[in-house]
Amino acid sequence: MKNLVLGVTGAVSASSMPAFIMHLRRELNCNVTVMVSKNATRFVTPYALRIYSGNEVFTDTYEAIPGTLVPHVKLSQQTDLIAIMPASGNIIAKAANGISDDLISTAILASSSPVLFVPSMNEHMWFKPSVQANIGRLKEYGYHVLEPERGIKVEGAQEVYGAMASLKSVLYLLKQFLPA
Repeated sequence: MKNLVLGVTGAVSASSMPAFIMHLRRELNCNVTVMVSKNATRFVTPYALRIYSGNEVFTDTYEAIPGTLVPHVKLSQQTDLIAIMPASGNIIAKAANGISDDLISTAILASSSPVLFVPSMNEHMWFKPSVQANIGRLKEYGYHVLEPERGIKVEGAQEVYGAMASLKSVLYLLKQFLPA
C-alpha cells in the first residue's frame, strides 16, 4: 500500500480536508498520515483529521507519539509522496526559501520523496509578484505545484481565482505519483 503524507496548512479550504482525505484513501487505496499546522487547526480539528485518515495526526515538531521519536524524519522518509494541501502563502514562502521552523516545513526540507503543493488563497495574494516568485522557485527546486482554480470566495460569495484545485484534479495528479 502506498503512503501519502498530507500537510494541511492555514487556508480556509482546510475545512474541506476531512472529506478530501476520505476520497483520497478510497480512490487511491493509500495510507494517509496527516500533519496539520497550528493555523490550520482554526479551520479543522486534529481529531476530525484523525477520524477520516485512520491515523494519528501530527501537530508539532517535538510531539511525542508512540513509535515516532522525530516526526519530521519518520514522516518524510516513510512516504511515497508529501502533498501540502491546502498550501497557504506562508508554507509556500517557507519552502521556497528553505525555512524549516515548524513540522510541515521541516518535513518538506527533510524529504527525498516528491512534494506536491496545492495552493489555496485569495486571487490578490496568488497574483502578488512575491508569491509568483516563490512558486517559480518551488518548481526550480523540483517541487510540483497544482495551480488553483476558480471558485467561490468565502467572503462575498463571488467567483474568483485562487480556490484549491478540485478533488478530481487532485486525484488525477496523485494517481501519477501513487499508481495502483
